[in-house]
Amino acid sequence: MTMVRVAEFPSGTNVDPIRSLLKTHNIYYEFVEEGMAVVLYVDGEAHIGEVVELLRESVLAIEQEQEQIGLKSSPSLSLQFQRTPVMMVCLVLSVVGALIPQWFSSYLHWLTFQDFALVNPTLINFSTLAEALDQQQYWRLITPVFIHFGVFHIVFNGLWLWEFGRRVETLAGSTHFMLLVLVTGIISNISQYLWSGPSLFGGMSGVIFGLLGYIWIRHWLSPNTALALPKGIIGLMIGWLLICMTGVIDLFFQGSIANAAHAGGLLSGMILGAIAGITSRRGWVA
Repeated sequence: MTMVRVAEFPSGTNVDPIRSLLKTHNIYYEFVEEGMAVVLYVDGEAHIGEVVELLRESVLAIEQEQEQIGLKSSPSLSLQFQRTPVMMVCLVLSVVGALIPQWFSSYLHWLTFQDFALVNPTLINFSTLAEALDQQQYWRLITPVFIHFGVFHIVFNGLWLWEFGRRVETLAGSTHFMLLVLVTGIISNISQYLWSGPSLFGGMSGVIFGLLGYIWIRHWLSPNTALALPKGIIGLMIGWLLICMTGVIDLFFQGSIANAAHAGGLLSGMILGAIAGITSRRGWVA
């Protein structure tokens, strides 16, 4: 008998609803502990499409159970740092990055994609990215994601980072999550630079759309309760992206939305999610 890996769940997940469904449909299965995950294997002769549909049903039952547990207790801040240290560090750095433009603006030029200097209150002189790289200022490729302009900017990005980041880091591990942040962050920053040219931009939203794309595609290819977002979230975020691209939102805020960063982050996250989903389904490390 050949066993096929079809899904993985965070360690400690109550998989009883899945067991019940599989038994009811006479599907032979095994749950195996692998690191921080519980992996489901089923008989290779079973109809995989049927198994996937059963998993979707059972995921809903697990989500409802987790929501009930969540209403009764929530992890402390110290415990959250232990579970998702990279996500928490990104959140803290984003808060610091929101304070710098307001209170320590003289240091802002060290974090931007290109160095800059104020010629006068209305004119900024930007250096080029090539000059920054020649001076080995490689940190500029990622640091703009931590810069935030205003309360709405940091609150909006912070909430979505919390919602998406803890799901991915809990499932995939801190190293995997850190690489995901770096790749989507750098690609989103480069995308915005190529689109708008020398300009002052920043924010975690490119990474957030990267995480959205990653969760969306990986969960579609390899269903996992840890990545099951509440209904409507993906549609809401894609709708927000499209509305921002129209320029309407720019009328209500100073500056403009970094749409290229959002698009670059989303596409890179979808590609990484596809890679992770395919490797997970085939039983490779992802």
